[in-house]
This record gives sequence, C-alpha cells and structure tokens, in this order.
Amino acid sequence: MKKPLIAFLLFSAFFVNGQSIDSLYNQFLRVKGIKQLGLPNQVSDAGEPIKCGFGTINNVRMNYDKFSATQKKVVAALLGRPASDTSVVTKSGKIRIHFFKSGVNAPVYDINELVKAADSVYNYEVNILGFPPPPGDFGLGGDDLYDIYIENLGYGNYGYTDGDQKLTDSTYACYSAIDNDFEQGFNTHGINAAKVTLAHEFHHAIQMGNYIYRPNDLWYMELTSTSMEEFVFDSVNDYYFYLPTYFRYPHKSLGNLTIDMGYSRVIWNLYLKERFGVGIIKQIWDLIPKERALKAFADVIVKYGSDFKTEFNQFGTWMYYTNFRAVPNKYFKEAASYPLIKYLMSTQFTPPSTLLTVSSEPVSNNFLVFRDNSTTPGDTLVSILSNCNIDGAISSPIKYLDFNYTVSTQKISDRNILNKYYTKYESSNNFILIESNILDNIPIEGFSTAELDYPFPQPFRYSVNPEISFPTKINGTGKAELYIYSAGMKLVYSGAMQIRASDKIYITWNAIDNQNKKLSSGVYIYFVKSGDVINKGKFVIYND
Repeated sequence: MKKPLIAFLLFSAFFVNGQSIDSLYNQFLRVKGIKQLGLPNQVSDAGEPIKCGFGTINNVRMNYDKFSATQKKVVAALLGRPASDTSVVTKSGKIRIHFFKSGVNAPVYDINELVKAADSVYNYEVNILGFPPPPGDFGLGGDDLYDIYIENLGYGNYGYTDGDQKLTDSTYACYSAIDNDFEQGFNTHGINAAKVTLAHEFHHAIQMGNYIYRPNDLWYMELTSTSMEEFVFDSVNDYYFYLPTYFRYPHKSLGNLTIDMGYSRVIWNLYLKERFGVGIIKQIWDLIPKERALKAFADVIVKYGSDFKTEFNQFGTWMYYTNFRAVPNKYFKEAASYPLIKYLMSTQFTPPSTLLTVSSEPVSNNFLVFRDNSTTPGDTLVSILSNCNIDGAISSPIKYLDFNYTVSTQKISDRNILNKYYTKYESSNNFILIESNILDNIPIEGFSTAELDYPFPQPFRYSVNPEISFPTKINGTGKAELYIYSAGMKLVYSGAMQIRASDKIYITWNAIDNQNKKLSSGVYIYFVKSGDVINKGKFVIYND
C-alpha cells in the first residue's frame, strides 16, 4: 500500500518541551513514513537521523489536544496499530510478530531469523538483566503476548514503540513497530538492523510499561535502548554511527536534548557496564520512577563505593583513549572503532603561565589542550575539567558555570604534574568541578614524581595479583615496549604498553605470554624500552 503524499502549512503557538506543536506534528509524519512537500523525512528537526520514533509517537499522544482540527484528523488516522495479514508466535511463547506476506510492507529479511532474535532479546533483557517484561495489552493484537509489527516506515526510520494503553498515571502497555527492509537511509541493513531494532524497541516497552515515560529524561530512555543493541547483539555495532555526535560535543550537558535524542550518549551506559557490571543499569532504572536519571546515576554509583564526580571525570579519560589512541585491554573494549574526542579549546602554552576562561554546562566534560614548545621535545597537556552539577543539569541543561583554568611552571597550587606543571581552577563553585590530566598521552593518576624503583609485586603470584608493574621513563608517545625472557633467554612475551603515572611512573602486564597462557614458576628477565632508555632486571613468578 503506497504512502500518501501530504503537504501542510500550519502555524501554532503551542510548544512541547521546547518543540513547537507543528514541529512535533511534522516529525510524527516523518516517523510514520509520510513525505511532506518541502520537508525532508530523513532527519529530525535537530538535523540527526530519527532512528527511533518512540519520543515522537508518545509526545503526540500526550499532546493530542494541542493540535489543530486538521492535524487531529491526520494524527488519529495514523496512531492506530499497523495492519497485517499474518502473525507468528516466537518459540518462547512471549512475543507475537505481525506482518504482511506480500506487498510494500512485507519483510524482505528472513522472518525465521527475526523470530529467533526476538527470543534472544526477551531472554537477555528479562531473564538475564532481570527487567520485568512488558505488561499485557488487554488482548490487542489477538492476545496478551507482546506485539511487534513490521511495516514500511520509510527513509531511515528503524522503528518506534507506542504506549497505546494507559495503565497508571506514568505507565503504558505498548506495542512496537520495525521497518520491513532497512534499505534506504539506514546505517545497518537487513536482518542485522532488524535485530538491534528489536533490542532497542523492546526495552522502550519495558521502560514505559513498568517504570515511567518522562519526556525530560527521554535522552536516557533512548540511551538505554541503544545500549541494549550492543548488550544483546554485540557484533552488529549500529551504535558506532551515532557516537560522533557526542564525541564532538562532550562539553554539552549529558542530558542536553539539543545534541540529539540520546543515541550518541550510549557511551555512558557502556562505561558504567565496564566499570561496575551490566547489573548497574537495572539498579538505575529501579530509581528512575521516583527521581530524574542524573540523580539516579549518582545514588547508584555510591552503592558501588564510588561517587558521580570521580566516575564522570574518569569517563572523560576513557573517551580520550579511542581510535589510534586506544589502549589494548584498557578502557572501552571497542575503543579502536570509536571517533576521537573534540577539544573545547586548544592553545599555545607561554611560560610561566597560561590561562583559559571556560563557560561550562552542568554535567559536561571540557577538554582543554596546552601545547608547550618551550621544552624539547614539546609537551602536550590535555586537561579534562568536569562540571558535575547534577542539580543544575536537572533544572536547566544550559545553566553555565564560568571558571578560569591556569597552567603554570610556577607553584600556583598543590597539583603538580610530573614536576613540570602546576594547574589551578577558580570558579564561584569549585566543589562541582573536578580535573584530570593527560601529559604526552600519559594519564596522570596522581602527583607523579619518580619512576617505579623495581617490579611490583615481587614475587608475582597468579592466585593473588592481577598484574605486575615495571619501572619505565616518560617519553613523547605515551607507550613503552615490554620484553619478557625466561632464565634461558627465550622470549615469552613482547608488546607495547601504556605508560601510567600515579605516585610513580610505570607500565603493567597481566603475566600472560604471547600464546595467551600463564607462565610456569621461575625467574624471568624483563626489558622495558621507553624511547632510547631501557630499564631491565629480574623478577619471580609463582604459578600457584
């Protein structure tokens, strides 16, 4: 069945969460695959791919009375559940999939593969993560199974989830719709696109059916659903295509909806999973019905023995080590495939001091770069200043805090970096700020003054220690080469390691050889080459 061509020129004084009612209406038509004269249907008003119509569909439902009489007629006709002539129930008996066998709405991918994928989604999100399943919909779709409809959604629209049955003041029974071919305007195509869309939309149904639909936290609802794509179908990686947006704007508030709908900020959930385990995501959602998402982050992180300021600042460091700066077995596991962070400011350092003035949004990471050509070789200092004002972000994501940040070769504070630089920040509220630094690609984890004196721990025991540290020197690349030999001078390991700096300067190794095996007990010889400097010595391994 062909989509109609509709043209409207309408004006309204109503706004929904900063978006005019006409803009919302036009976006709704795009989600439904309706092309309008003079209005491109492939992007949202923010200029990004729509990807998911969840927020648009449900904002339309909740603001139906604000539309004009003409708009209401069109909206009412399009809000019903999609038509179909066939349905199948998945093997688990939890999900019913509706589709046409032929015509423009018929799926072009393998429906049997989709059925298996739907059960994988249910199993992971409900049985493994422990989320409650979507509630029943009073028999709509033929029974109380969760309904997924396949239809031709048009250019770039992966799917949507519609809360068409109100349960409480804040929860709704839902159904989901996904595109039938994922061909034109999509980053990922065919069955792989269908799989990640199932994972994405099914979690929206969990959110809206069991927790809450809160437009002001729509960004975290989208962020969470996008993270489910990666958690359930790790090999597809459709989320790669959305990351560049947030990597360009880390200085924008984490909850700022002017960046995008939340897809690109999926990286935050990936960080939380790597740091604390995937179970933290459900713990956050358990709090969200009673408090905003940002507050829920802070409250749950405390339960894990940390705090939001520390984690959000460290999150900034993880975002730095991507692409060609990625460090194997450290930070994000797929970091090499991620884009590079965009610096907020970059300046030439002029001794003895250089000052930058920054206006920062709440809950943002501000990357400041100082290039010092007065040294040989020249130094590059990256300072990550995190504004962790959660209350400010909740009240207004664009509530700026001005601060001055100074780097100096003279003592202006107690924060000293490798006996080279001192740093200092000044604002009306220093408490909400926190900084970390990266000098010549080396993360500074404290006030580093000297190289490690000897391998530590000594001896190394597999039953006690996760890794062993070796002394090294600073160089311009931020990496050192490690070579491990047996007592008979047989090379058992070689590799490039990230130089680290806390109270000492060192590299670490997990004591796994080039064949990915543990070493036998005995004496070993190490060589660490950093630039032209070599550190060497002996250490003992106990394979107990």
